[in-house]
Amino acid sequence: MLSRVADSLYWLGRYGERVETNAHIMNMQMDQMLEQGSTERHYKQQWSEVLDICGYMEDYETRINSYQLEHILRYLLTDTKNFNSINALLESIRTNAKNTRDCIPNELFEEWNSLYLTTKNAPLEDYNVLSTTNYLQQVRKTSLTAAGIIDSLMTRDESFLFLKIGKWLERSEKTALITIKMMEMENDASRHFAATTCLQLTNSFEEYTRRTRNRESDSILNFLVGDTKCSRSVAYGLRKIKRTLLDIEAEKVHSYAVQLFEALDELEELVKLDAGRMTLEERKEWIRLIHARCIQFGPIFSKTYYLTPPILVK
Repeated sequence: MLSRVADSLYWLGRYGERVETNAHIMNMQMDQMLEQGSTERHYKQQWSEVLDICGYMEDYETRINSYQLEHILRYLLTDTKNFNSINALLESIRTNAKNTRDCIPNELFEEWNSLYLTTKNAPLEDYNVLSTTNYLQQVRKTSLTAAGIIDSLMTRDESFLFLKIGKWLERSEKTALITIKMMEMENDASRHFAATTCLQLTNSFEEYTRRTRNRESDSILNFLVGDTKCSRSVAYGLRKIKRTLLDIEAEKVHSYAVQLFEALDELEELVKLDAGRMTLEERKEWIRLIHARCIQFGPIFSKTYYLTPPILVK
C-alpha cells in the first residue's frame, strides 16, 4: 500500500471518530445548558471545557473572545479556521475518503459526501437550540452509519487495519482528554459531578450503570482508563491498536516497529495503575501523562509507516 493512501485511511478513521465524539459532547452540553443560567458569564463557565475538548481555547479567546452562545456555536460548528469544527472535520473526512475511494466501500464515501454537500448547500445559519441540536443529530447519525458500513462491508485487509488504528487511537486520546479536563475542575465537593460528567461526555454512562451501581470517582476513573471491556476506555483502545498492529505485521515485531510497540507497551502498563491508591493530584498527573503519551504515539506510528507527520496544535 502506498504511504499516502495509508495516511489518508488513518486520518479518515481519526476524523470520523472525532466528529462523532465532538457532536455528542456538544449535544450533551446543549441539553445541560437548558437547565442552567443564561448570562454570558454563565456561558463561559458552561462551555469553557467544551471549547478545550472540541476546539482550541487559546485560539478562541485570541480570535473571538466573546461568550455569547451564537459565537461559541459558530466557532465549534462552522468556523473553518478552527480545524476541529464540525464543518472543517467533514471537509477533511471527505478529502481523505476521496483519496482512498479504491480502498473503501462506495457506500462509505457516499454517506460522508452526502452530509458534506448538505452542509455546503444548506449551511447552518441559525444557531438556536433546535437548529443546532438537529444539525448535531444529523452528524452523529451519519457518523454511526459510516461506522456500521466500515464494519459490515470492508475487507479485513490493510486498508481496514489502518483506518481502525486511527479510530482507536483517536478514541483513547479523546477519553484521556475528557477525563483530565473534568478532573481539573474537580474538588472534594464536585468530585461526584465531575466523574459522572466524564461518563456522559465519553458516551459510556449507560455502559457503566449496566455493570455497577458504584458512583465513587476512583471506580469511574478506573473504568474509563483501565477497563479492557469498556468500549470507550483508554485500555480498550490500546488493546485494539496492538491487535491491529500485530495483524499488519503478521504477528511479528520487526526491527523498524520496535519503538512503536515499546511505546504501546509502556502505555498499556500505565493504564493498569489503580486510581483508588492515588491522591487527587496524583490522579491528575497520571491522566495527564497518559494523554501526553497518547499524543506522542501518533507521530511514532506515522514515522514507522512513513505517513505524513501530524500537525500538533497546542
